[in-house]
Amino acid sequence: MHRTDKLDIDLLKLLVQSPKAGVREYARRLNIARGTAQSRLDGFSRSEVITSYRPQISPEALGFVILAFVHIHVAQAMLDATVAGLAKIPEVLEVNSVVGDGDLICRVVGRDNTDFERVLQQVIGTEGVRRTRTELVLSRRIEPRIVPLLEKIQRDLDRPSR
Repeated sequence: MHRTDKLDIDLLKLLVQSPKAGVREYARRLNIARGTAQSRLDGFSRSEVITSYRPQISPEALGFVILAFVHIHVAQAMLDATVAGLAKIPEVLEVNSVVGDGDLICRVVGRDNTDFERVLQQVIGTEGVRRTRTELVLSRRIEPRIVPLLEKIQRDLDRPSR
């Protein structure tokens, strides 16, 4: 776990809000040495605070307008085989193990209802899948985000210790 300070939070916020600005620009905006900014970014990567530098790509803009969350109940001792099978379905964008109603929750896309039904049948036919429950997304009200959490951490850092 990475211990953060105010400079870390400021640098992470800049990285999220201006990902293409570059280390020199981050250093200029924060009034720190370029080497300091680079060292902090390298540390974030080593400690897995930063998990990716990949661009976020919209499946919807690529024609995949159906988004759903599929809850999956998995047969006993079949979790790894089931996840391996799901990984072979390109429209399954994300798979998470969960506690609650089901064993896995998957983010799944389709081009239209017919295409989504085809994808769902592939999911259902995956080795180890016992039962599914699907929730179609009507609209995304809050995009995936991290800046509000970074701002909360920053407020907590600014609060005097007791």
